[in-house]
Amino acid sequence: MKQHVLVIGAGIIGACIAYELARAGQRVTLLEAASPAAGITRWCPGGVRQQWGSDLNILLVRDSLPFFHRIAEFDAALHFERCGYIFLSYSAAGEDYARQLVERQQRLGVDAQLADVETLLHLCPSLNTDGLLSASYGPDDGFVNNPVRLTQAIVEAAQEHGASLVQGQASALLSNGGRITGVQTDHGPIYAETTVLAAGQGARALAASVGLELPLHPEERRLHYLTGAPEGYCRPFLASSDHQWAGKQLGEAFYMSRLGELPPDDETFKALTFEHGARVLKGLEQLQTTHVVHGFYSSTPDFQAIVDVPMSHPGLILSVGFNGNGFMMAPANARLVTDLVLEQRPHYDFTDYRLDRFKGQIHVETAVI
Repeated sequence: MKQHVLVIGAGIIGACIAYELARAGQRVTLLEAASPAAGITRWCPGGVRQQWGSDLNILLVRDSLPFFHRIAEFDAALHFERCGYIFLSYSAAGEDYARQLVERQQRLGVDAQLADVETLLHLCPSLNTDGLLSASYGPDDGFVNNPVRLTQAIVEAAQEHGASLVQGQASALLSNGGRITGVQTDHGPIYAETTVLAAGQGARALAASVGLELPLHPEERRLHYLTGAPEGYCRPFLASSDHQWAGKQLGEAFYMSRLGELPPDDETFKALTFEHGARVLKGLEQLQTTHVVHGFYSSTPDFQAIVDVPMSHPGLILSVGFNGNGFMMAPANARLVTDLVLEQRPHYDFTDYRLDRFKGQIHVETAVI
C-alpha cells in the first residue's frame, strides 16, 4: 500500500533510502537543510571495504558492491576503482587479528586473503616491509571517484522516480498520541505516515525533541592531503593499527590520517602522519602538503550504526550513527530500511544495529579507521 514517507537528511544514507522507497512506489519527501551531500558525506573520500569485525557490516558492504559497480548509469563521470584494501600487521596481536578478519570475510563469501610480502610489493612497490608480520587483503574493495557527485545523482534518480526534494531546517519531530507524524521545519510542518531519521549530526537533537535518547556523539577526523605522488606509488588503501596510520593514493594526490586520538593542532597532526606513515611507506617525505580537511563522524559507543523501528515511537524509523562509514553501506542499508518501512521481512538480521542493544553488553566493532 502506498504511503507518504518523509526522509530527513540527504546525505548518502538518506539519498539511497529515498531512491529505494521511490522505486518501491512510495510517495517520498526528502528533507535537506542545505543541499544533498552537504553534511558528513562531503568529507567522504569514497572508500568501500568489506574488511570488518562484524558480520552485518561485512554483509551490507558486500551487498552494496554491485551498486557501486554500476554508478556510471547514474552519471557517466562516476566510476569505482577496484584497488583493494590492505590491513598491515606489525605485532603478534595484529597478525592474529588479520587472520580473524580474513576467516570472517571468507565465511560470508567475501574474497579475502592473507597476502605475502611478494604480493604486497607487487601491489605497492613503496611499502616498507621492515617488521611486517602479516596483512589481510581485500582485492574487491575500492574507491568511488566522487562521493558528493554520486549522492547528488542518486537524489536526482529518486526524483525521477517521483520523490520530492525539499530544502528546510528540521527543528523538532512532531507527534500525535504518541505516534511520530512528521517534522517541524523553518518553513512549517511536514506530515507523513512514516518518518525516517537519517540526519547525521542532527539526529540526536531531533530524536530528543520527542523524548528519544540516541547514544550519538561527534567524533573528529582529519585527513592530510598531499600532492606529488608518482604513478604507481601505491594503488591500494593501506591501514596499520600498530602504527596508527592509514593512507591512499588518489592520482597525483595522496591522503593520510592518524588513527586514534588526534593532536590539538594541524601542524602536529601533519608531523605525526609523516612520522608514522614513514614506517609503512617509503618516499612519503617527497610529497608536499596541500591542506588538512576536518570533519566529524556521528558515532556510537560500539562504532556500529543504529537502524531500528523504536517501539516507543511508532511512525519513526532510525538510520543513523554510521561512524563515518555509511557511504560504503548505504545501498544495502537502504534496502533494509525499505523493508522496515513496508513491514516486510528484512533482508538482514539487524540485531547488532537495534537501539536496545545499549541496554546490555555491546559488541564493539574493532576494524575502525
